[in-house]
Amino acid sequence: MRNTNLSPPWRKLLLTVHVATAVSVLGTDLVLLVLGISSVRGADPWTIYPAADLIATWLLAPLAVVALGTGVLLGLLTRWGLFRYWWVTIKLTLTAILTGVILFVLVPRLGAAADAATGPAPQTFTIAERLPLAVAPAAGVTLLILTVVLAVYKPPWRLRVRPKRAQGKGLS
Repeated sequence: MRNTNLSPPWRKLLLTVHVATAVSVLGTDLVLLVLGISSVRGADPWTIYPAADLIATWLLAPLAVVALGTGVLLGLLTRWGLFRYWWVTIKLTLTAILTGVILFVLVPRLGAAADAATGPAPQTFTIAERLPLAVAPAAGVTLLILTVVLAVYKPPWRLRVRPKRAQGKGLS
């Protein structure tokens, strides 16, 4: 039984937008990882942190929100559902957590670091202060690759199995 409210052209369009934004989130996170590694290796914070802040604020955050939104719509409007299969629920959970971390942790911290690096008295950053800019995107890339693996392999395990309808419901 196919539980969908979308016609095939609309489903394909929504799926295309979802895949494009999700892949873009992964690519943008890889860019932040390169900036983070450059920072740990001693690149100038005056260059690195403002660039990372712009990328996270104007590219990564909106893409993450669109990827999450289109994923939720696909779950609601197609046969996969949001809580029917483990792989969908895991993808939803990871995407929601990553989006929250991007919006409420990464973007504000990168903004503060960019301000500190470019302010009237530029701050020098220790390796310990530079390391999170490399570690956070590395963790994000790892989790995003996991979501890709889940989407490609689609393990068939159901989160919950619906009870079969009783045959002959009439009273005897």
